Amino acid sequence: MKLSNQIYKLIIKQSRIKPFYTKLNIPDTIDGRFELIVLHFFFIDNALNKEVEHYDKIYKEILEIMYKDFDMSLREMGVGDLSVGKKIYHMTEAFSGRIVAYRAAFKKNKTEVIKSLKKNVYGTTKNINKNHLNILAEYFLGSLKLINDTTIDSVPKNNAIFLDLNRYINKLQ
Repeated sequence: MKLSNQIYKLIIKQSRIKPFYTKLNIPDTIDGRFELIVLHFFFIDNALNKEVEHYDKIYKEILEIMYKDFDMSLREMGVGDLSVGKKIYHMTEAFSGRIVAYRAAFKKNKTEVIKSLKKNVYGTTKNINKNHLNILAEYFLGSLKLINDTTIDSVPKNNAIFLDLNRYINKLQ
């Protein structure tokens, strides 16, 4: 299996971990799932951007796989052929905005990370629990540290590119 396929499968697997939805109250909706996919893609994006030339092909392949998956998911939900392109365009715009926002927040401080996560991941949620935001921010920062210390080429060997979310939930609750 190609490295890009493995990485995308790991993004999806991590994004569907139940505690995101059951413990941190991220909406288990299309929007909530999209936000978690983008968040985990951001971690990969950050790692791949360390060596842009070396990983450019993998990066492009992951994006292609992701957009094909989005397209297929929309069609499975019954979105008509004429609307799929428009919806993918909006998803692409949202995706790009999130990546830019996460980059900017990460370069500043934890407070900015929390603001960005609140706006994006919890954007459709009212009465957001501050402890949940703090847990997600700690997970965000820890994930970036882990992935920056990981060689993407080692993914086929260990499949461990994301952190155990429960470790953060248990530590901070």
